[in-house]
Amino acid sequence: MNKIFLLAACCLIGACSSGYQPLYYFNEVQVVNLSEDGIREVSLRVVDSGIGLNCEQVAKFAMCHDRFGRKRYPQQGLELSWTQADGSRGSDNPNPHVPAYFSPGLALRIVIEIGQDGGVKAFYEQEEPGRGTLFDN
Repeated sequence: MNKIFLLAACCLIGACSSGYQPLYYFNEVQVVNLSEDGIREVSLRVVDSGIGLNCEQVAKFAMCHDRFGRKRYPQQGLELSWTQADGSRGSDNPNPHVPAYFSPGLALRIVIEIGQDGGVKAFYEQEEPGRGTLFDN
């Protein structure tokens, strides 16, 4: 009987020490231009996933996006570069984290916003069950 309790305690300790690491998937990337002017030569690469996005022009308050089959959540980060209206280059390597309350069963989209000051905000959004996206027409 003591051996059963000891075995159960060892399993519980092992499970707690390894942590819960759900497998997340994403199926869309978006780059949103919130700057004062249009941007060009936008390039986004999702590291170690084979996913890339290139847009020649992205107007002010417009979006460049792509949808694809489910890919594993990219824990390695993103590589982003673009050219601003004045010809200067911008770049960033954001690595957003998936919020703990997201469900592993629903696909994520990577959203990157380029702000007025050239700053980058990157985050994940999750599809809602039973709801399509803006692009499902």
